[in-house]
Amino acid sequence: MKKILGWPKEIYIFWIMEFILGVELIGPLLLVFFQGWGGLNQTQTQSLQSWFTLCIFLLEIPTGVYGDVKGKKKSVLIGYAFTALGTFVYTLVPNIWIFALSEFIFALGIAFISGSEEAWMYDISKKYHLEDSFREIIVTARTLNMIGMILAAGISIWVSGILPVQQIFRLGVIPNLIAIILLGLFVQGTNGFKKESLKPNYKDTMVEAFKILNNSLNLRKLVIYTGLLASTSYFVIWLYQKALIVLSVPEEMLGVYRIALLVAEIVVMRIMIILLRRVNLQKMFVIMAIVVGLGFILGGVLHSIAGVFFVLVFAGGLGLQVSSLTSKEINMEIPCEQRATVLSFIGMARRLMLTVFNPVVGLLVDTKGVFIAFTVLGVISLLAIFFKPKIMSK
Repeated sequence: MKKILGWPKEIYIFWIMEFILGVELIGPLLLVFFQGWGGLNQTQTQSLQSWFTLCIFLLEIPTGVYGDVKGKKKSVLIGYAFTALGTFVYTLVPNIWIFALSEFIFALGIAFISGSEEAWMYDISKKYHLEDSFREIIVTARTLNMIGMILAAGISIWVSGILPVQQIFRLGVIPNLIAIILLGLFVQGTNGFKKESLKPNYKDTMVEAFKILNNSLNLRKLVIYTGLLASTSYFVIWLYQKALIVLSVPEEMLGVYRIALLVAEIVVMRIMIILLRRVNLQKMFVIMAIVVGLGFILGGVLHSIAGVFFVLVFAGGLGLQVSSLTSKEINMEIPCEQRATVLSFIGMARRLMLTVFNPVVGLLVDTKGVFIAFTVLGVISLLAIFFKPKIMSK
């Protein structure tokens, strides 16, 4: 890791932006917002998330190609504008159809950001010959984002007693607007780094991106591996609060468990950075899948506060960061000219998994209970072992 003052200014801007985006207050109150104010049950909540992921699935490729052709910076700025708008619309009235409209606007924003933002960061890293440090750059960004979330979780415990939950949700507009200002004013676009002779168009960019994904077995295995673990661990965010409420934990204490999840993610990421330097990558891929799977299974079997902590620390702490931890290997396999588009293809595959999993898991929770759902998610996580990629350079 470089000295604290040794990074290019663009990297610091990305890091500051990630911290600010982390300071959103609704995270610890998601269940209160959707099921308390919104009046939804778990099946409706997860079906709404399935609609969200389906929308992103359909929008990933056109927005990814837009980023490669028209500029990754422009794509990201448009994305944050849409996420700010979606946040505001969500708080207008507790109606599932308004929620569905808001999720579409959110999906449009996330699709413009997805692929393009990571590709933009990697291009800047490559400009400064920092490709080998990209894992550290991404992990630091995620760490700062989670420190922001920890701060927000502490604030939300206090704010929840003052403001209605929909107004707390609406405050999420502010971090998105700040991100637009920081990135728009202080970070250079990277499409100018390409050779002038290259004149990409939408069709050629999309075709070449598909060829890259189709011709790389390692990349395809990484997509399935990270997709499975990212999809199962995603439900930690939605189900741990449900499990705690089943165990009669007061709503005002949910923020404390949110902090425990975030601290676990930060600590686990730092441990994994060390292990990924020292342990064979194939072994690490197996270990990561086992840790995530066992975290879920222990949570399902123990049916207790201790079991929920296993879910938070192992399934959440590691599983939610698998994509960040493998981002270096993924980006190294993709040329700059198609990077946003290929990353959007990868994001599309992950969204497809979530589109299928969301209503199924929601129905499973409503009919069989949250702890059975944990066990099923653990078994699915273990299947990722069969898709571990070959050894790649560190």
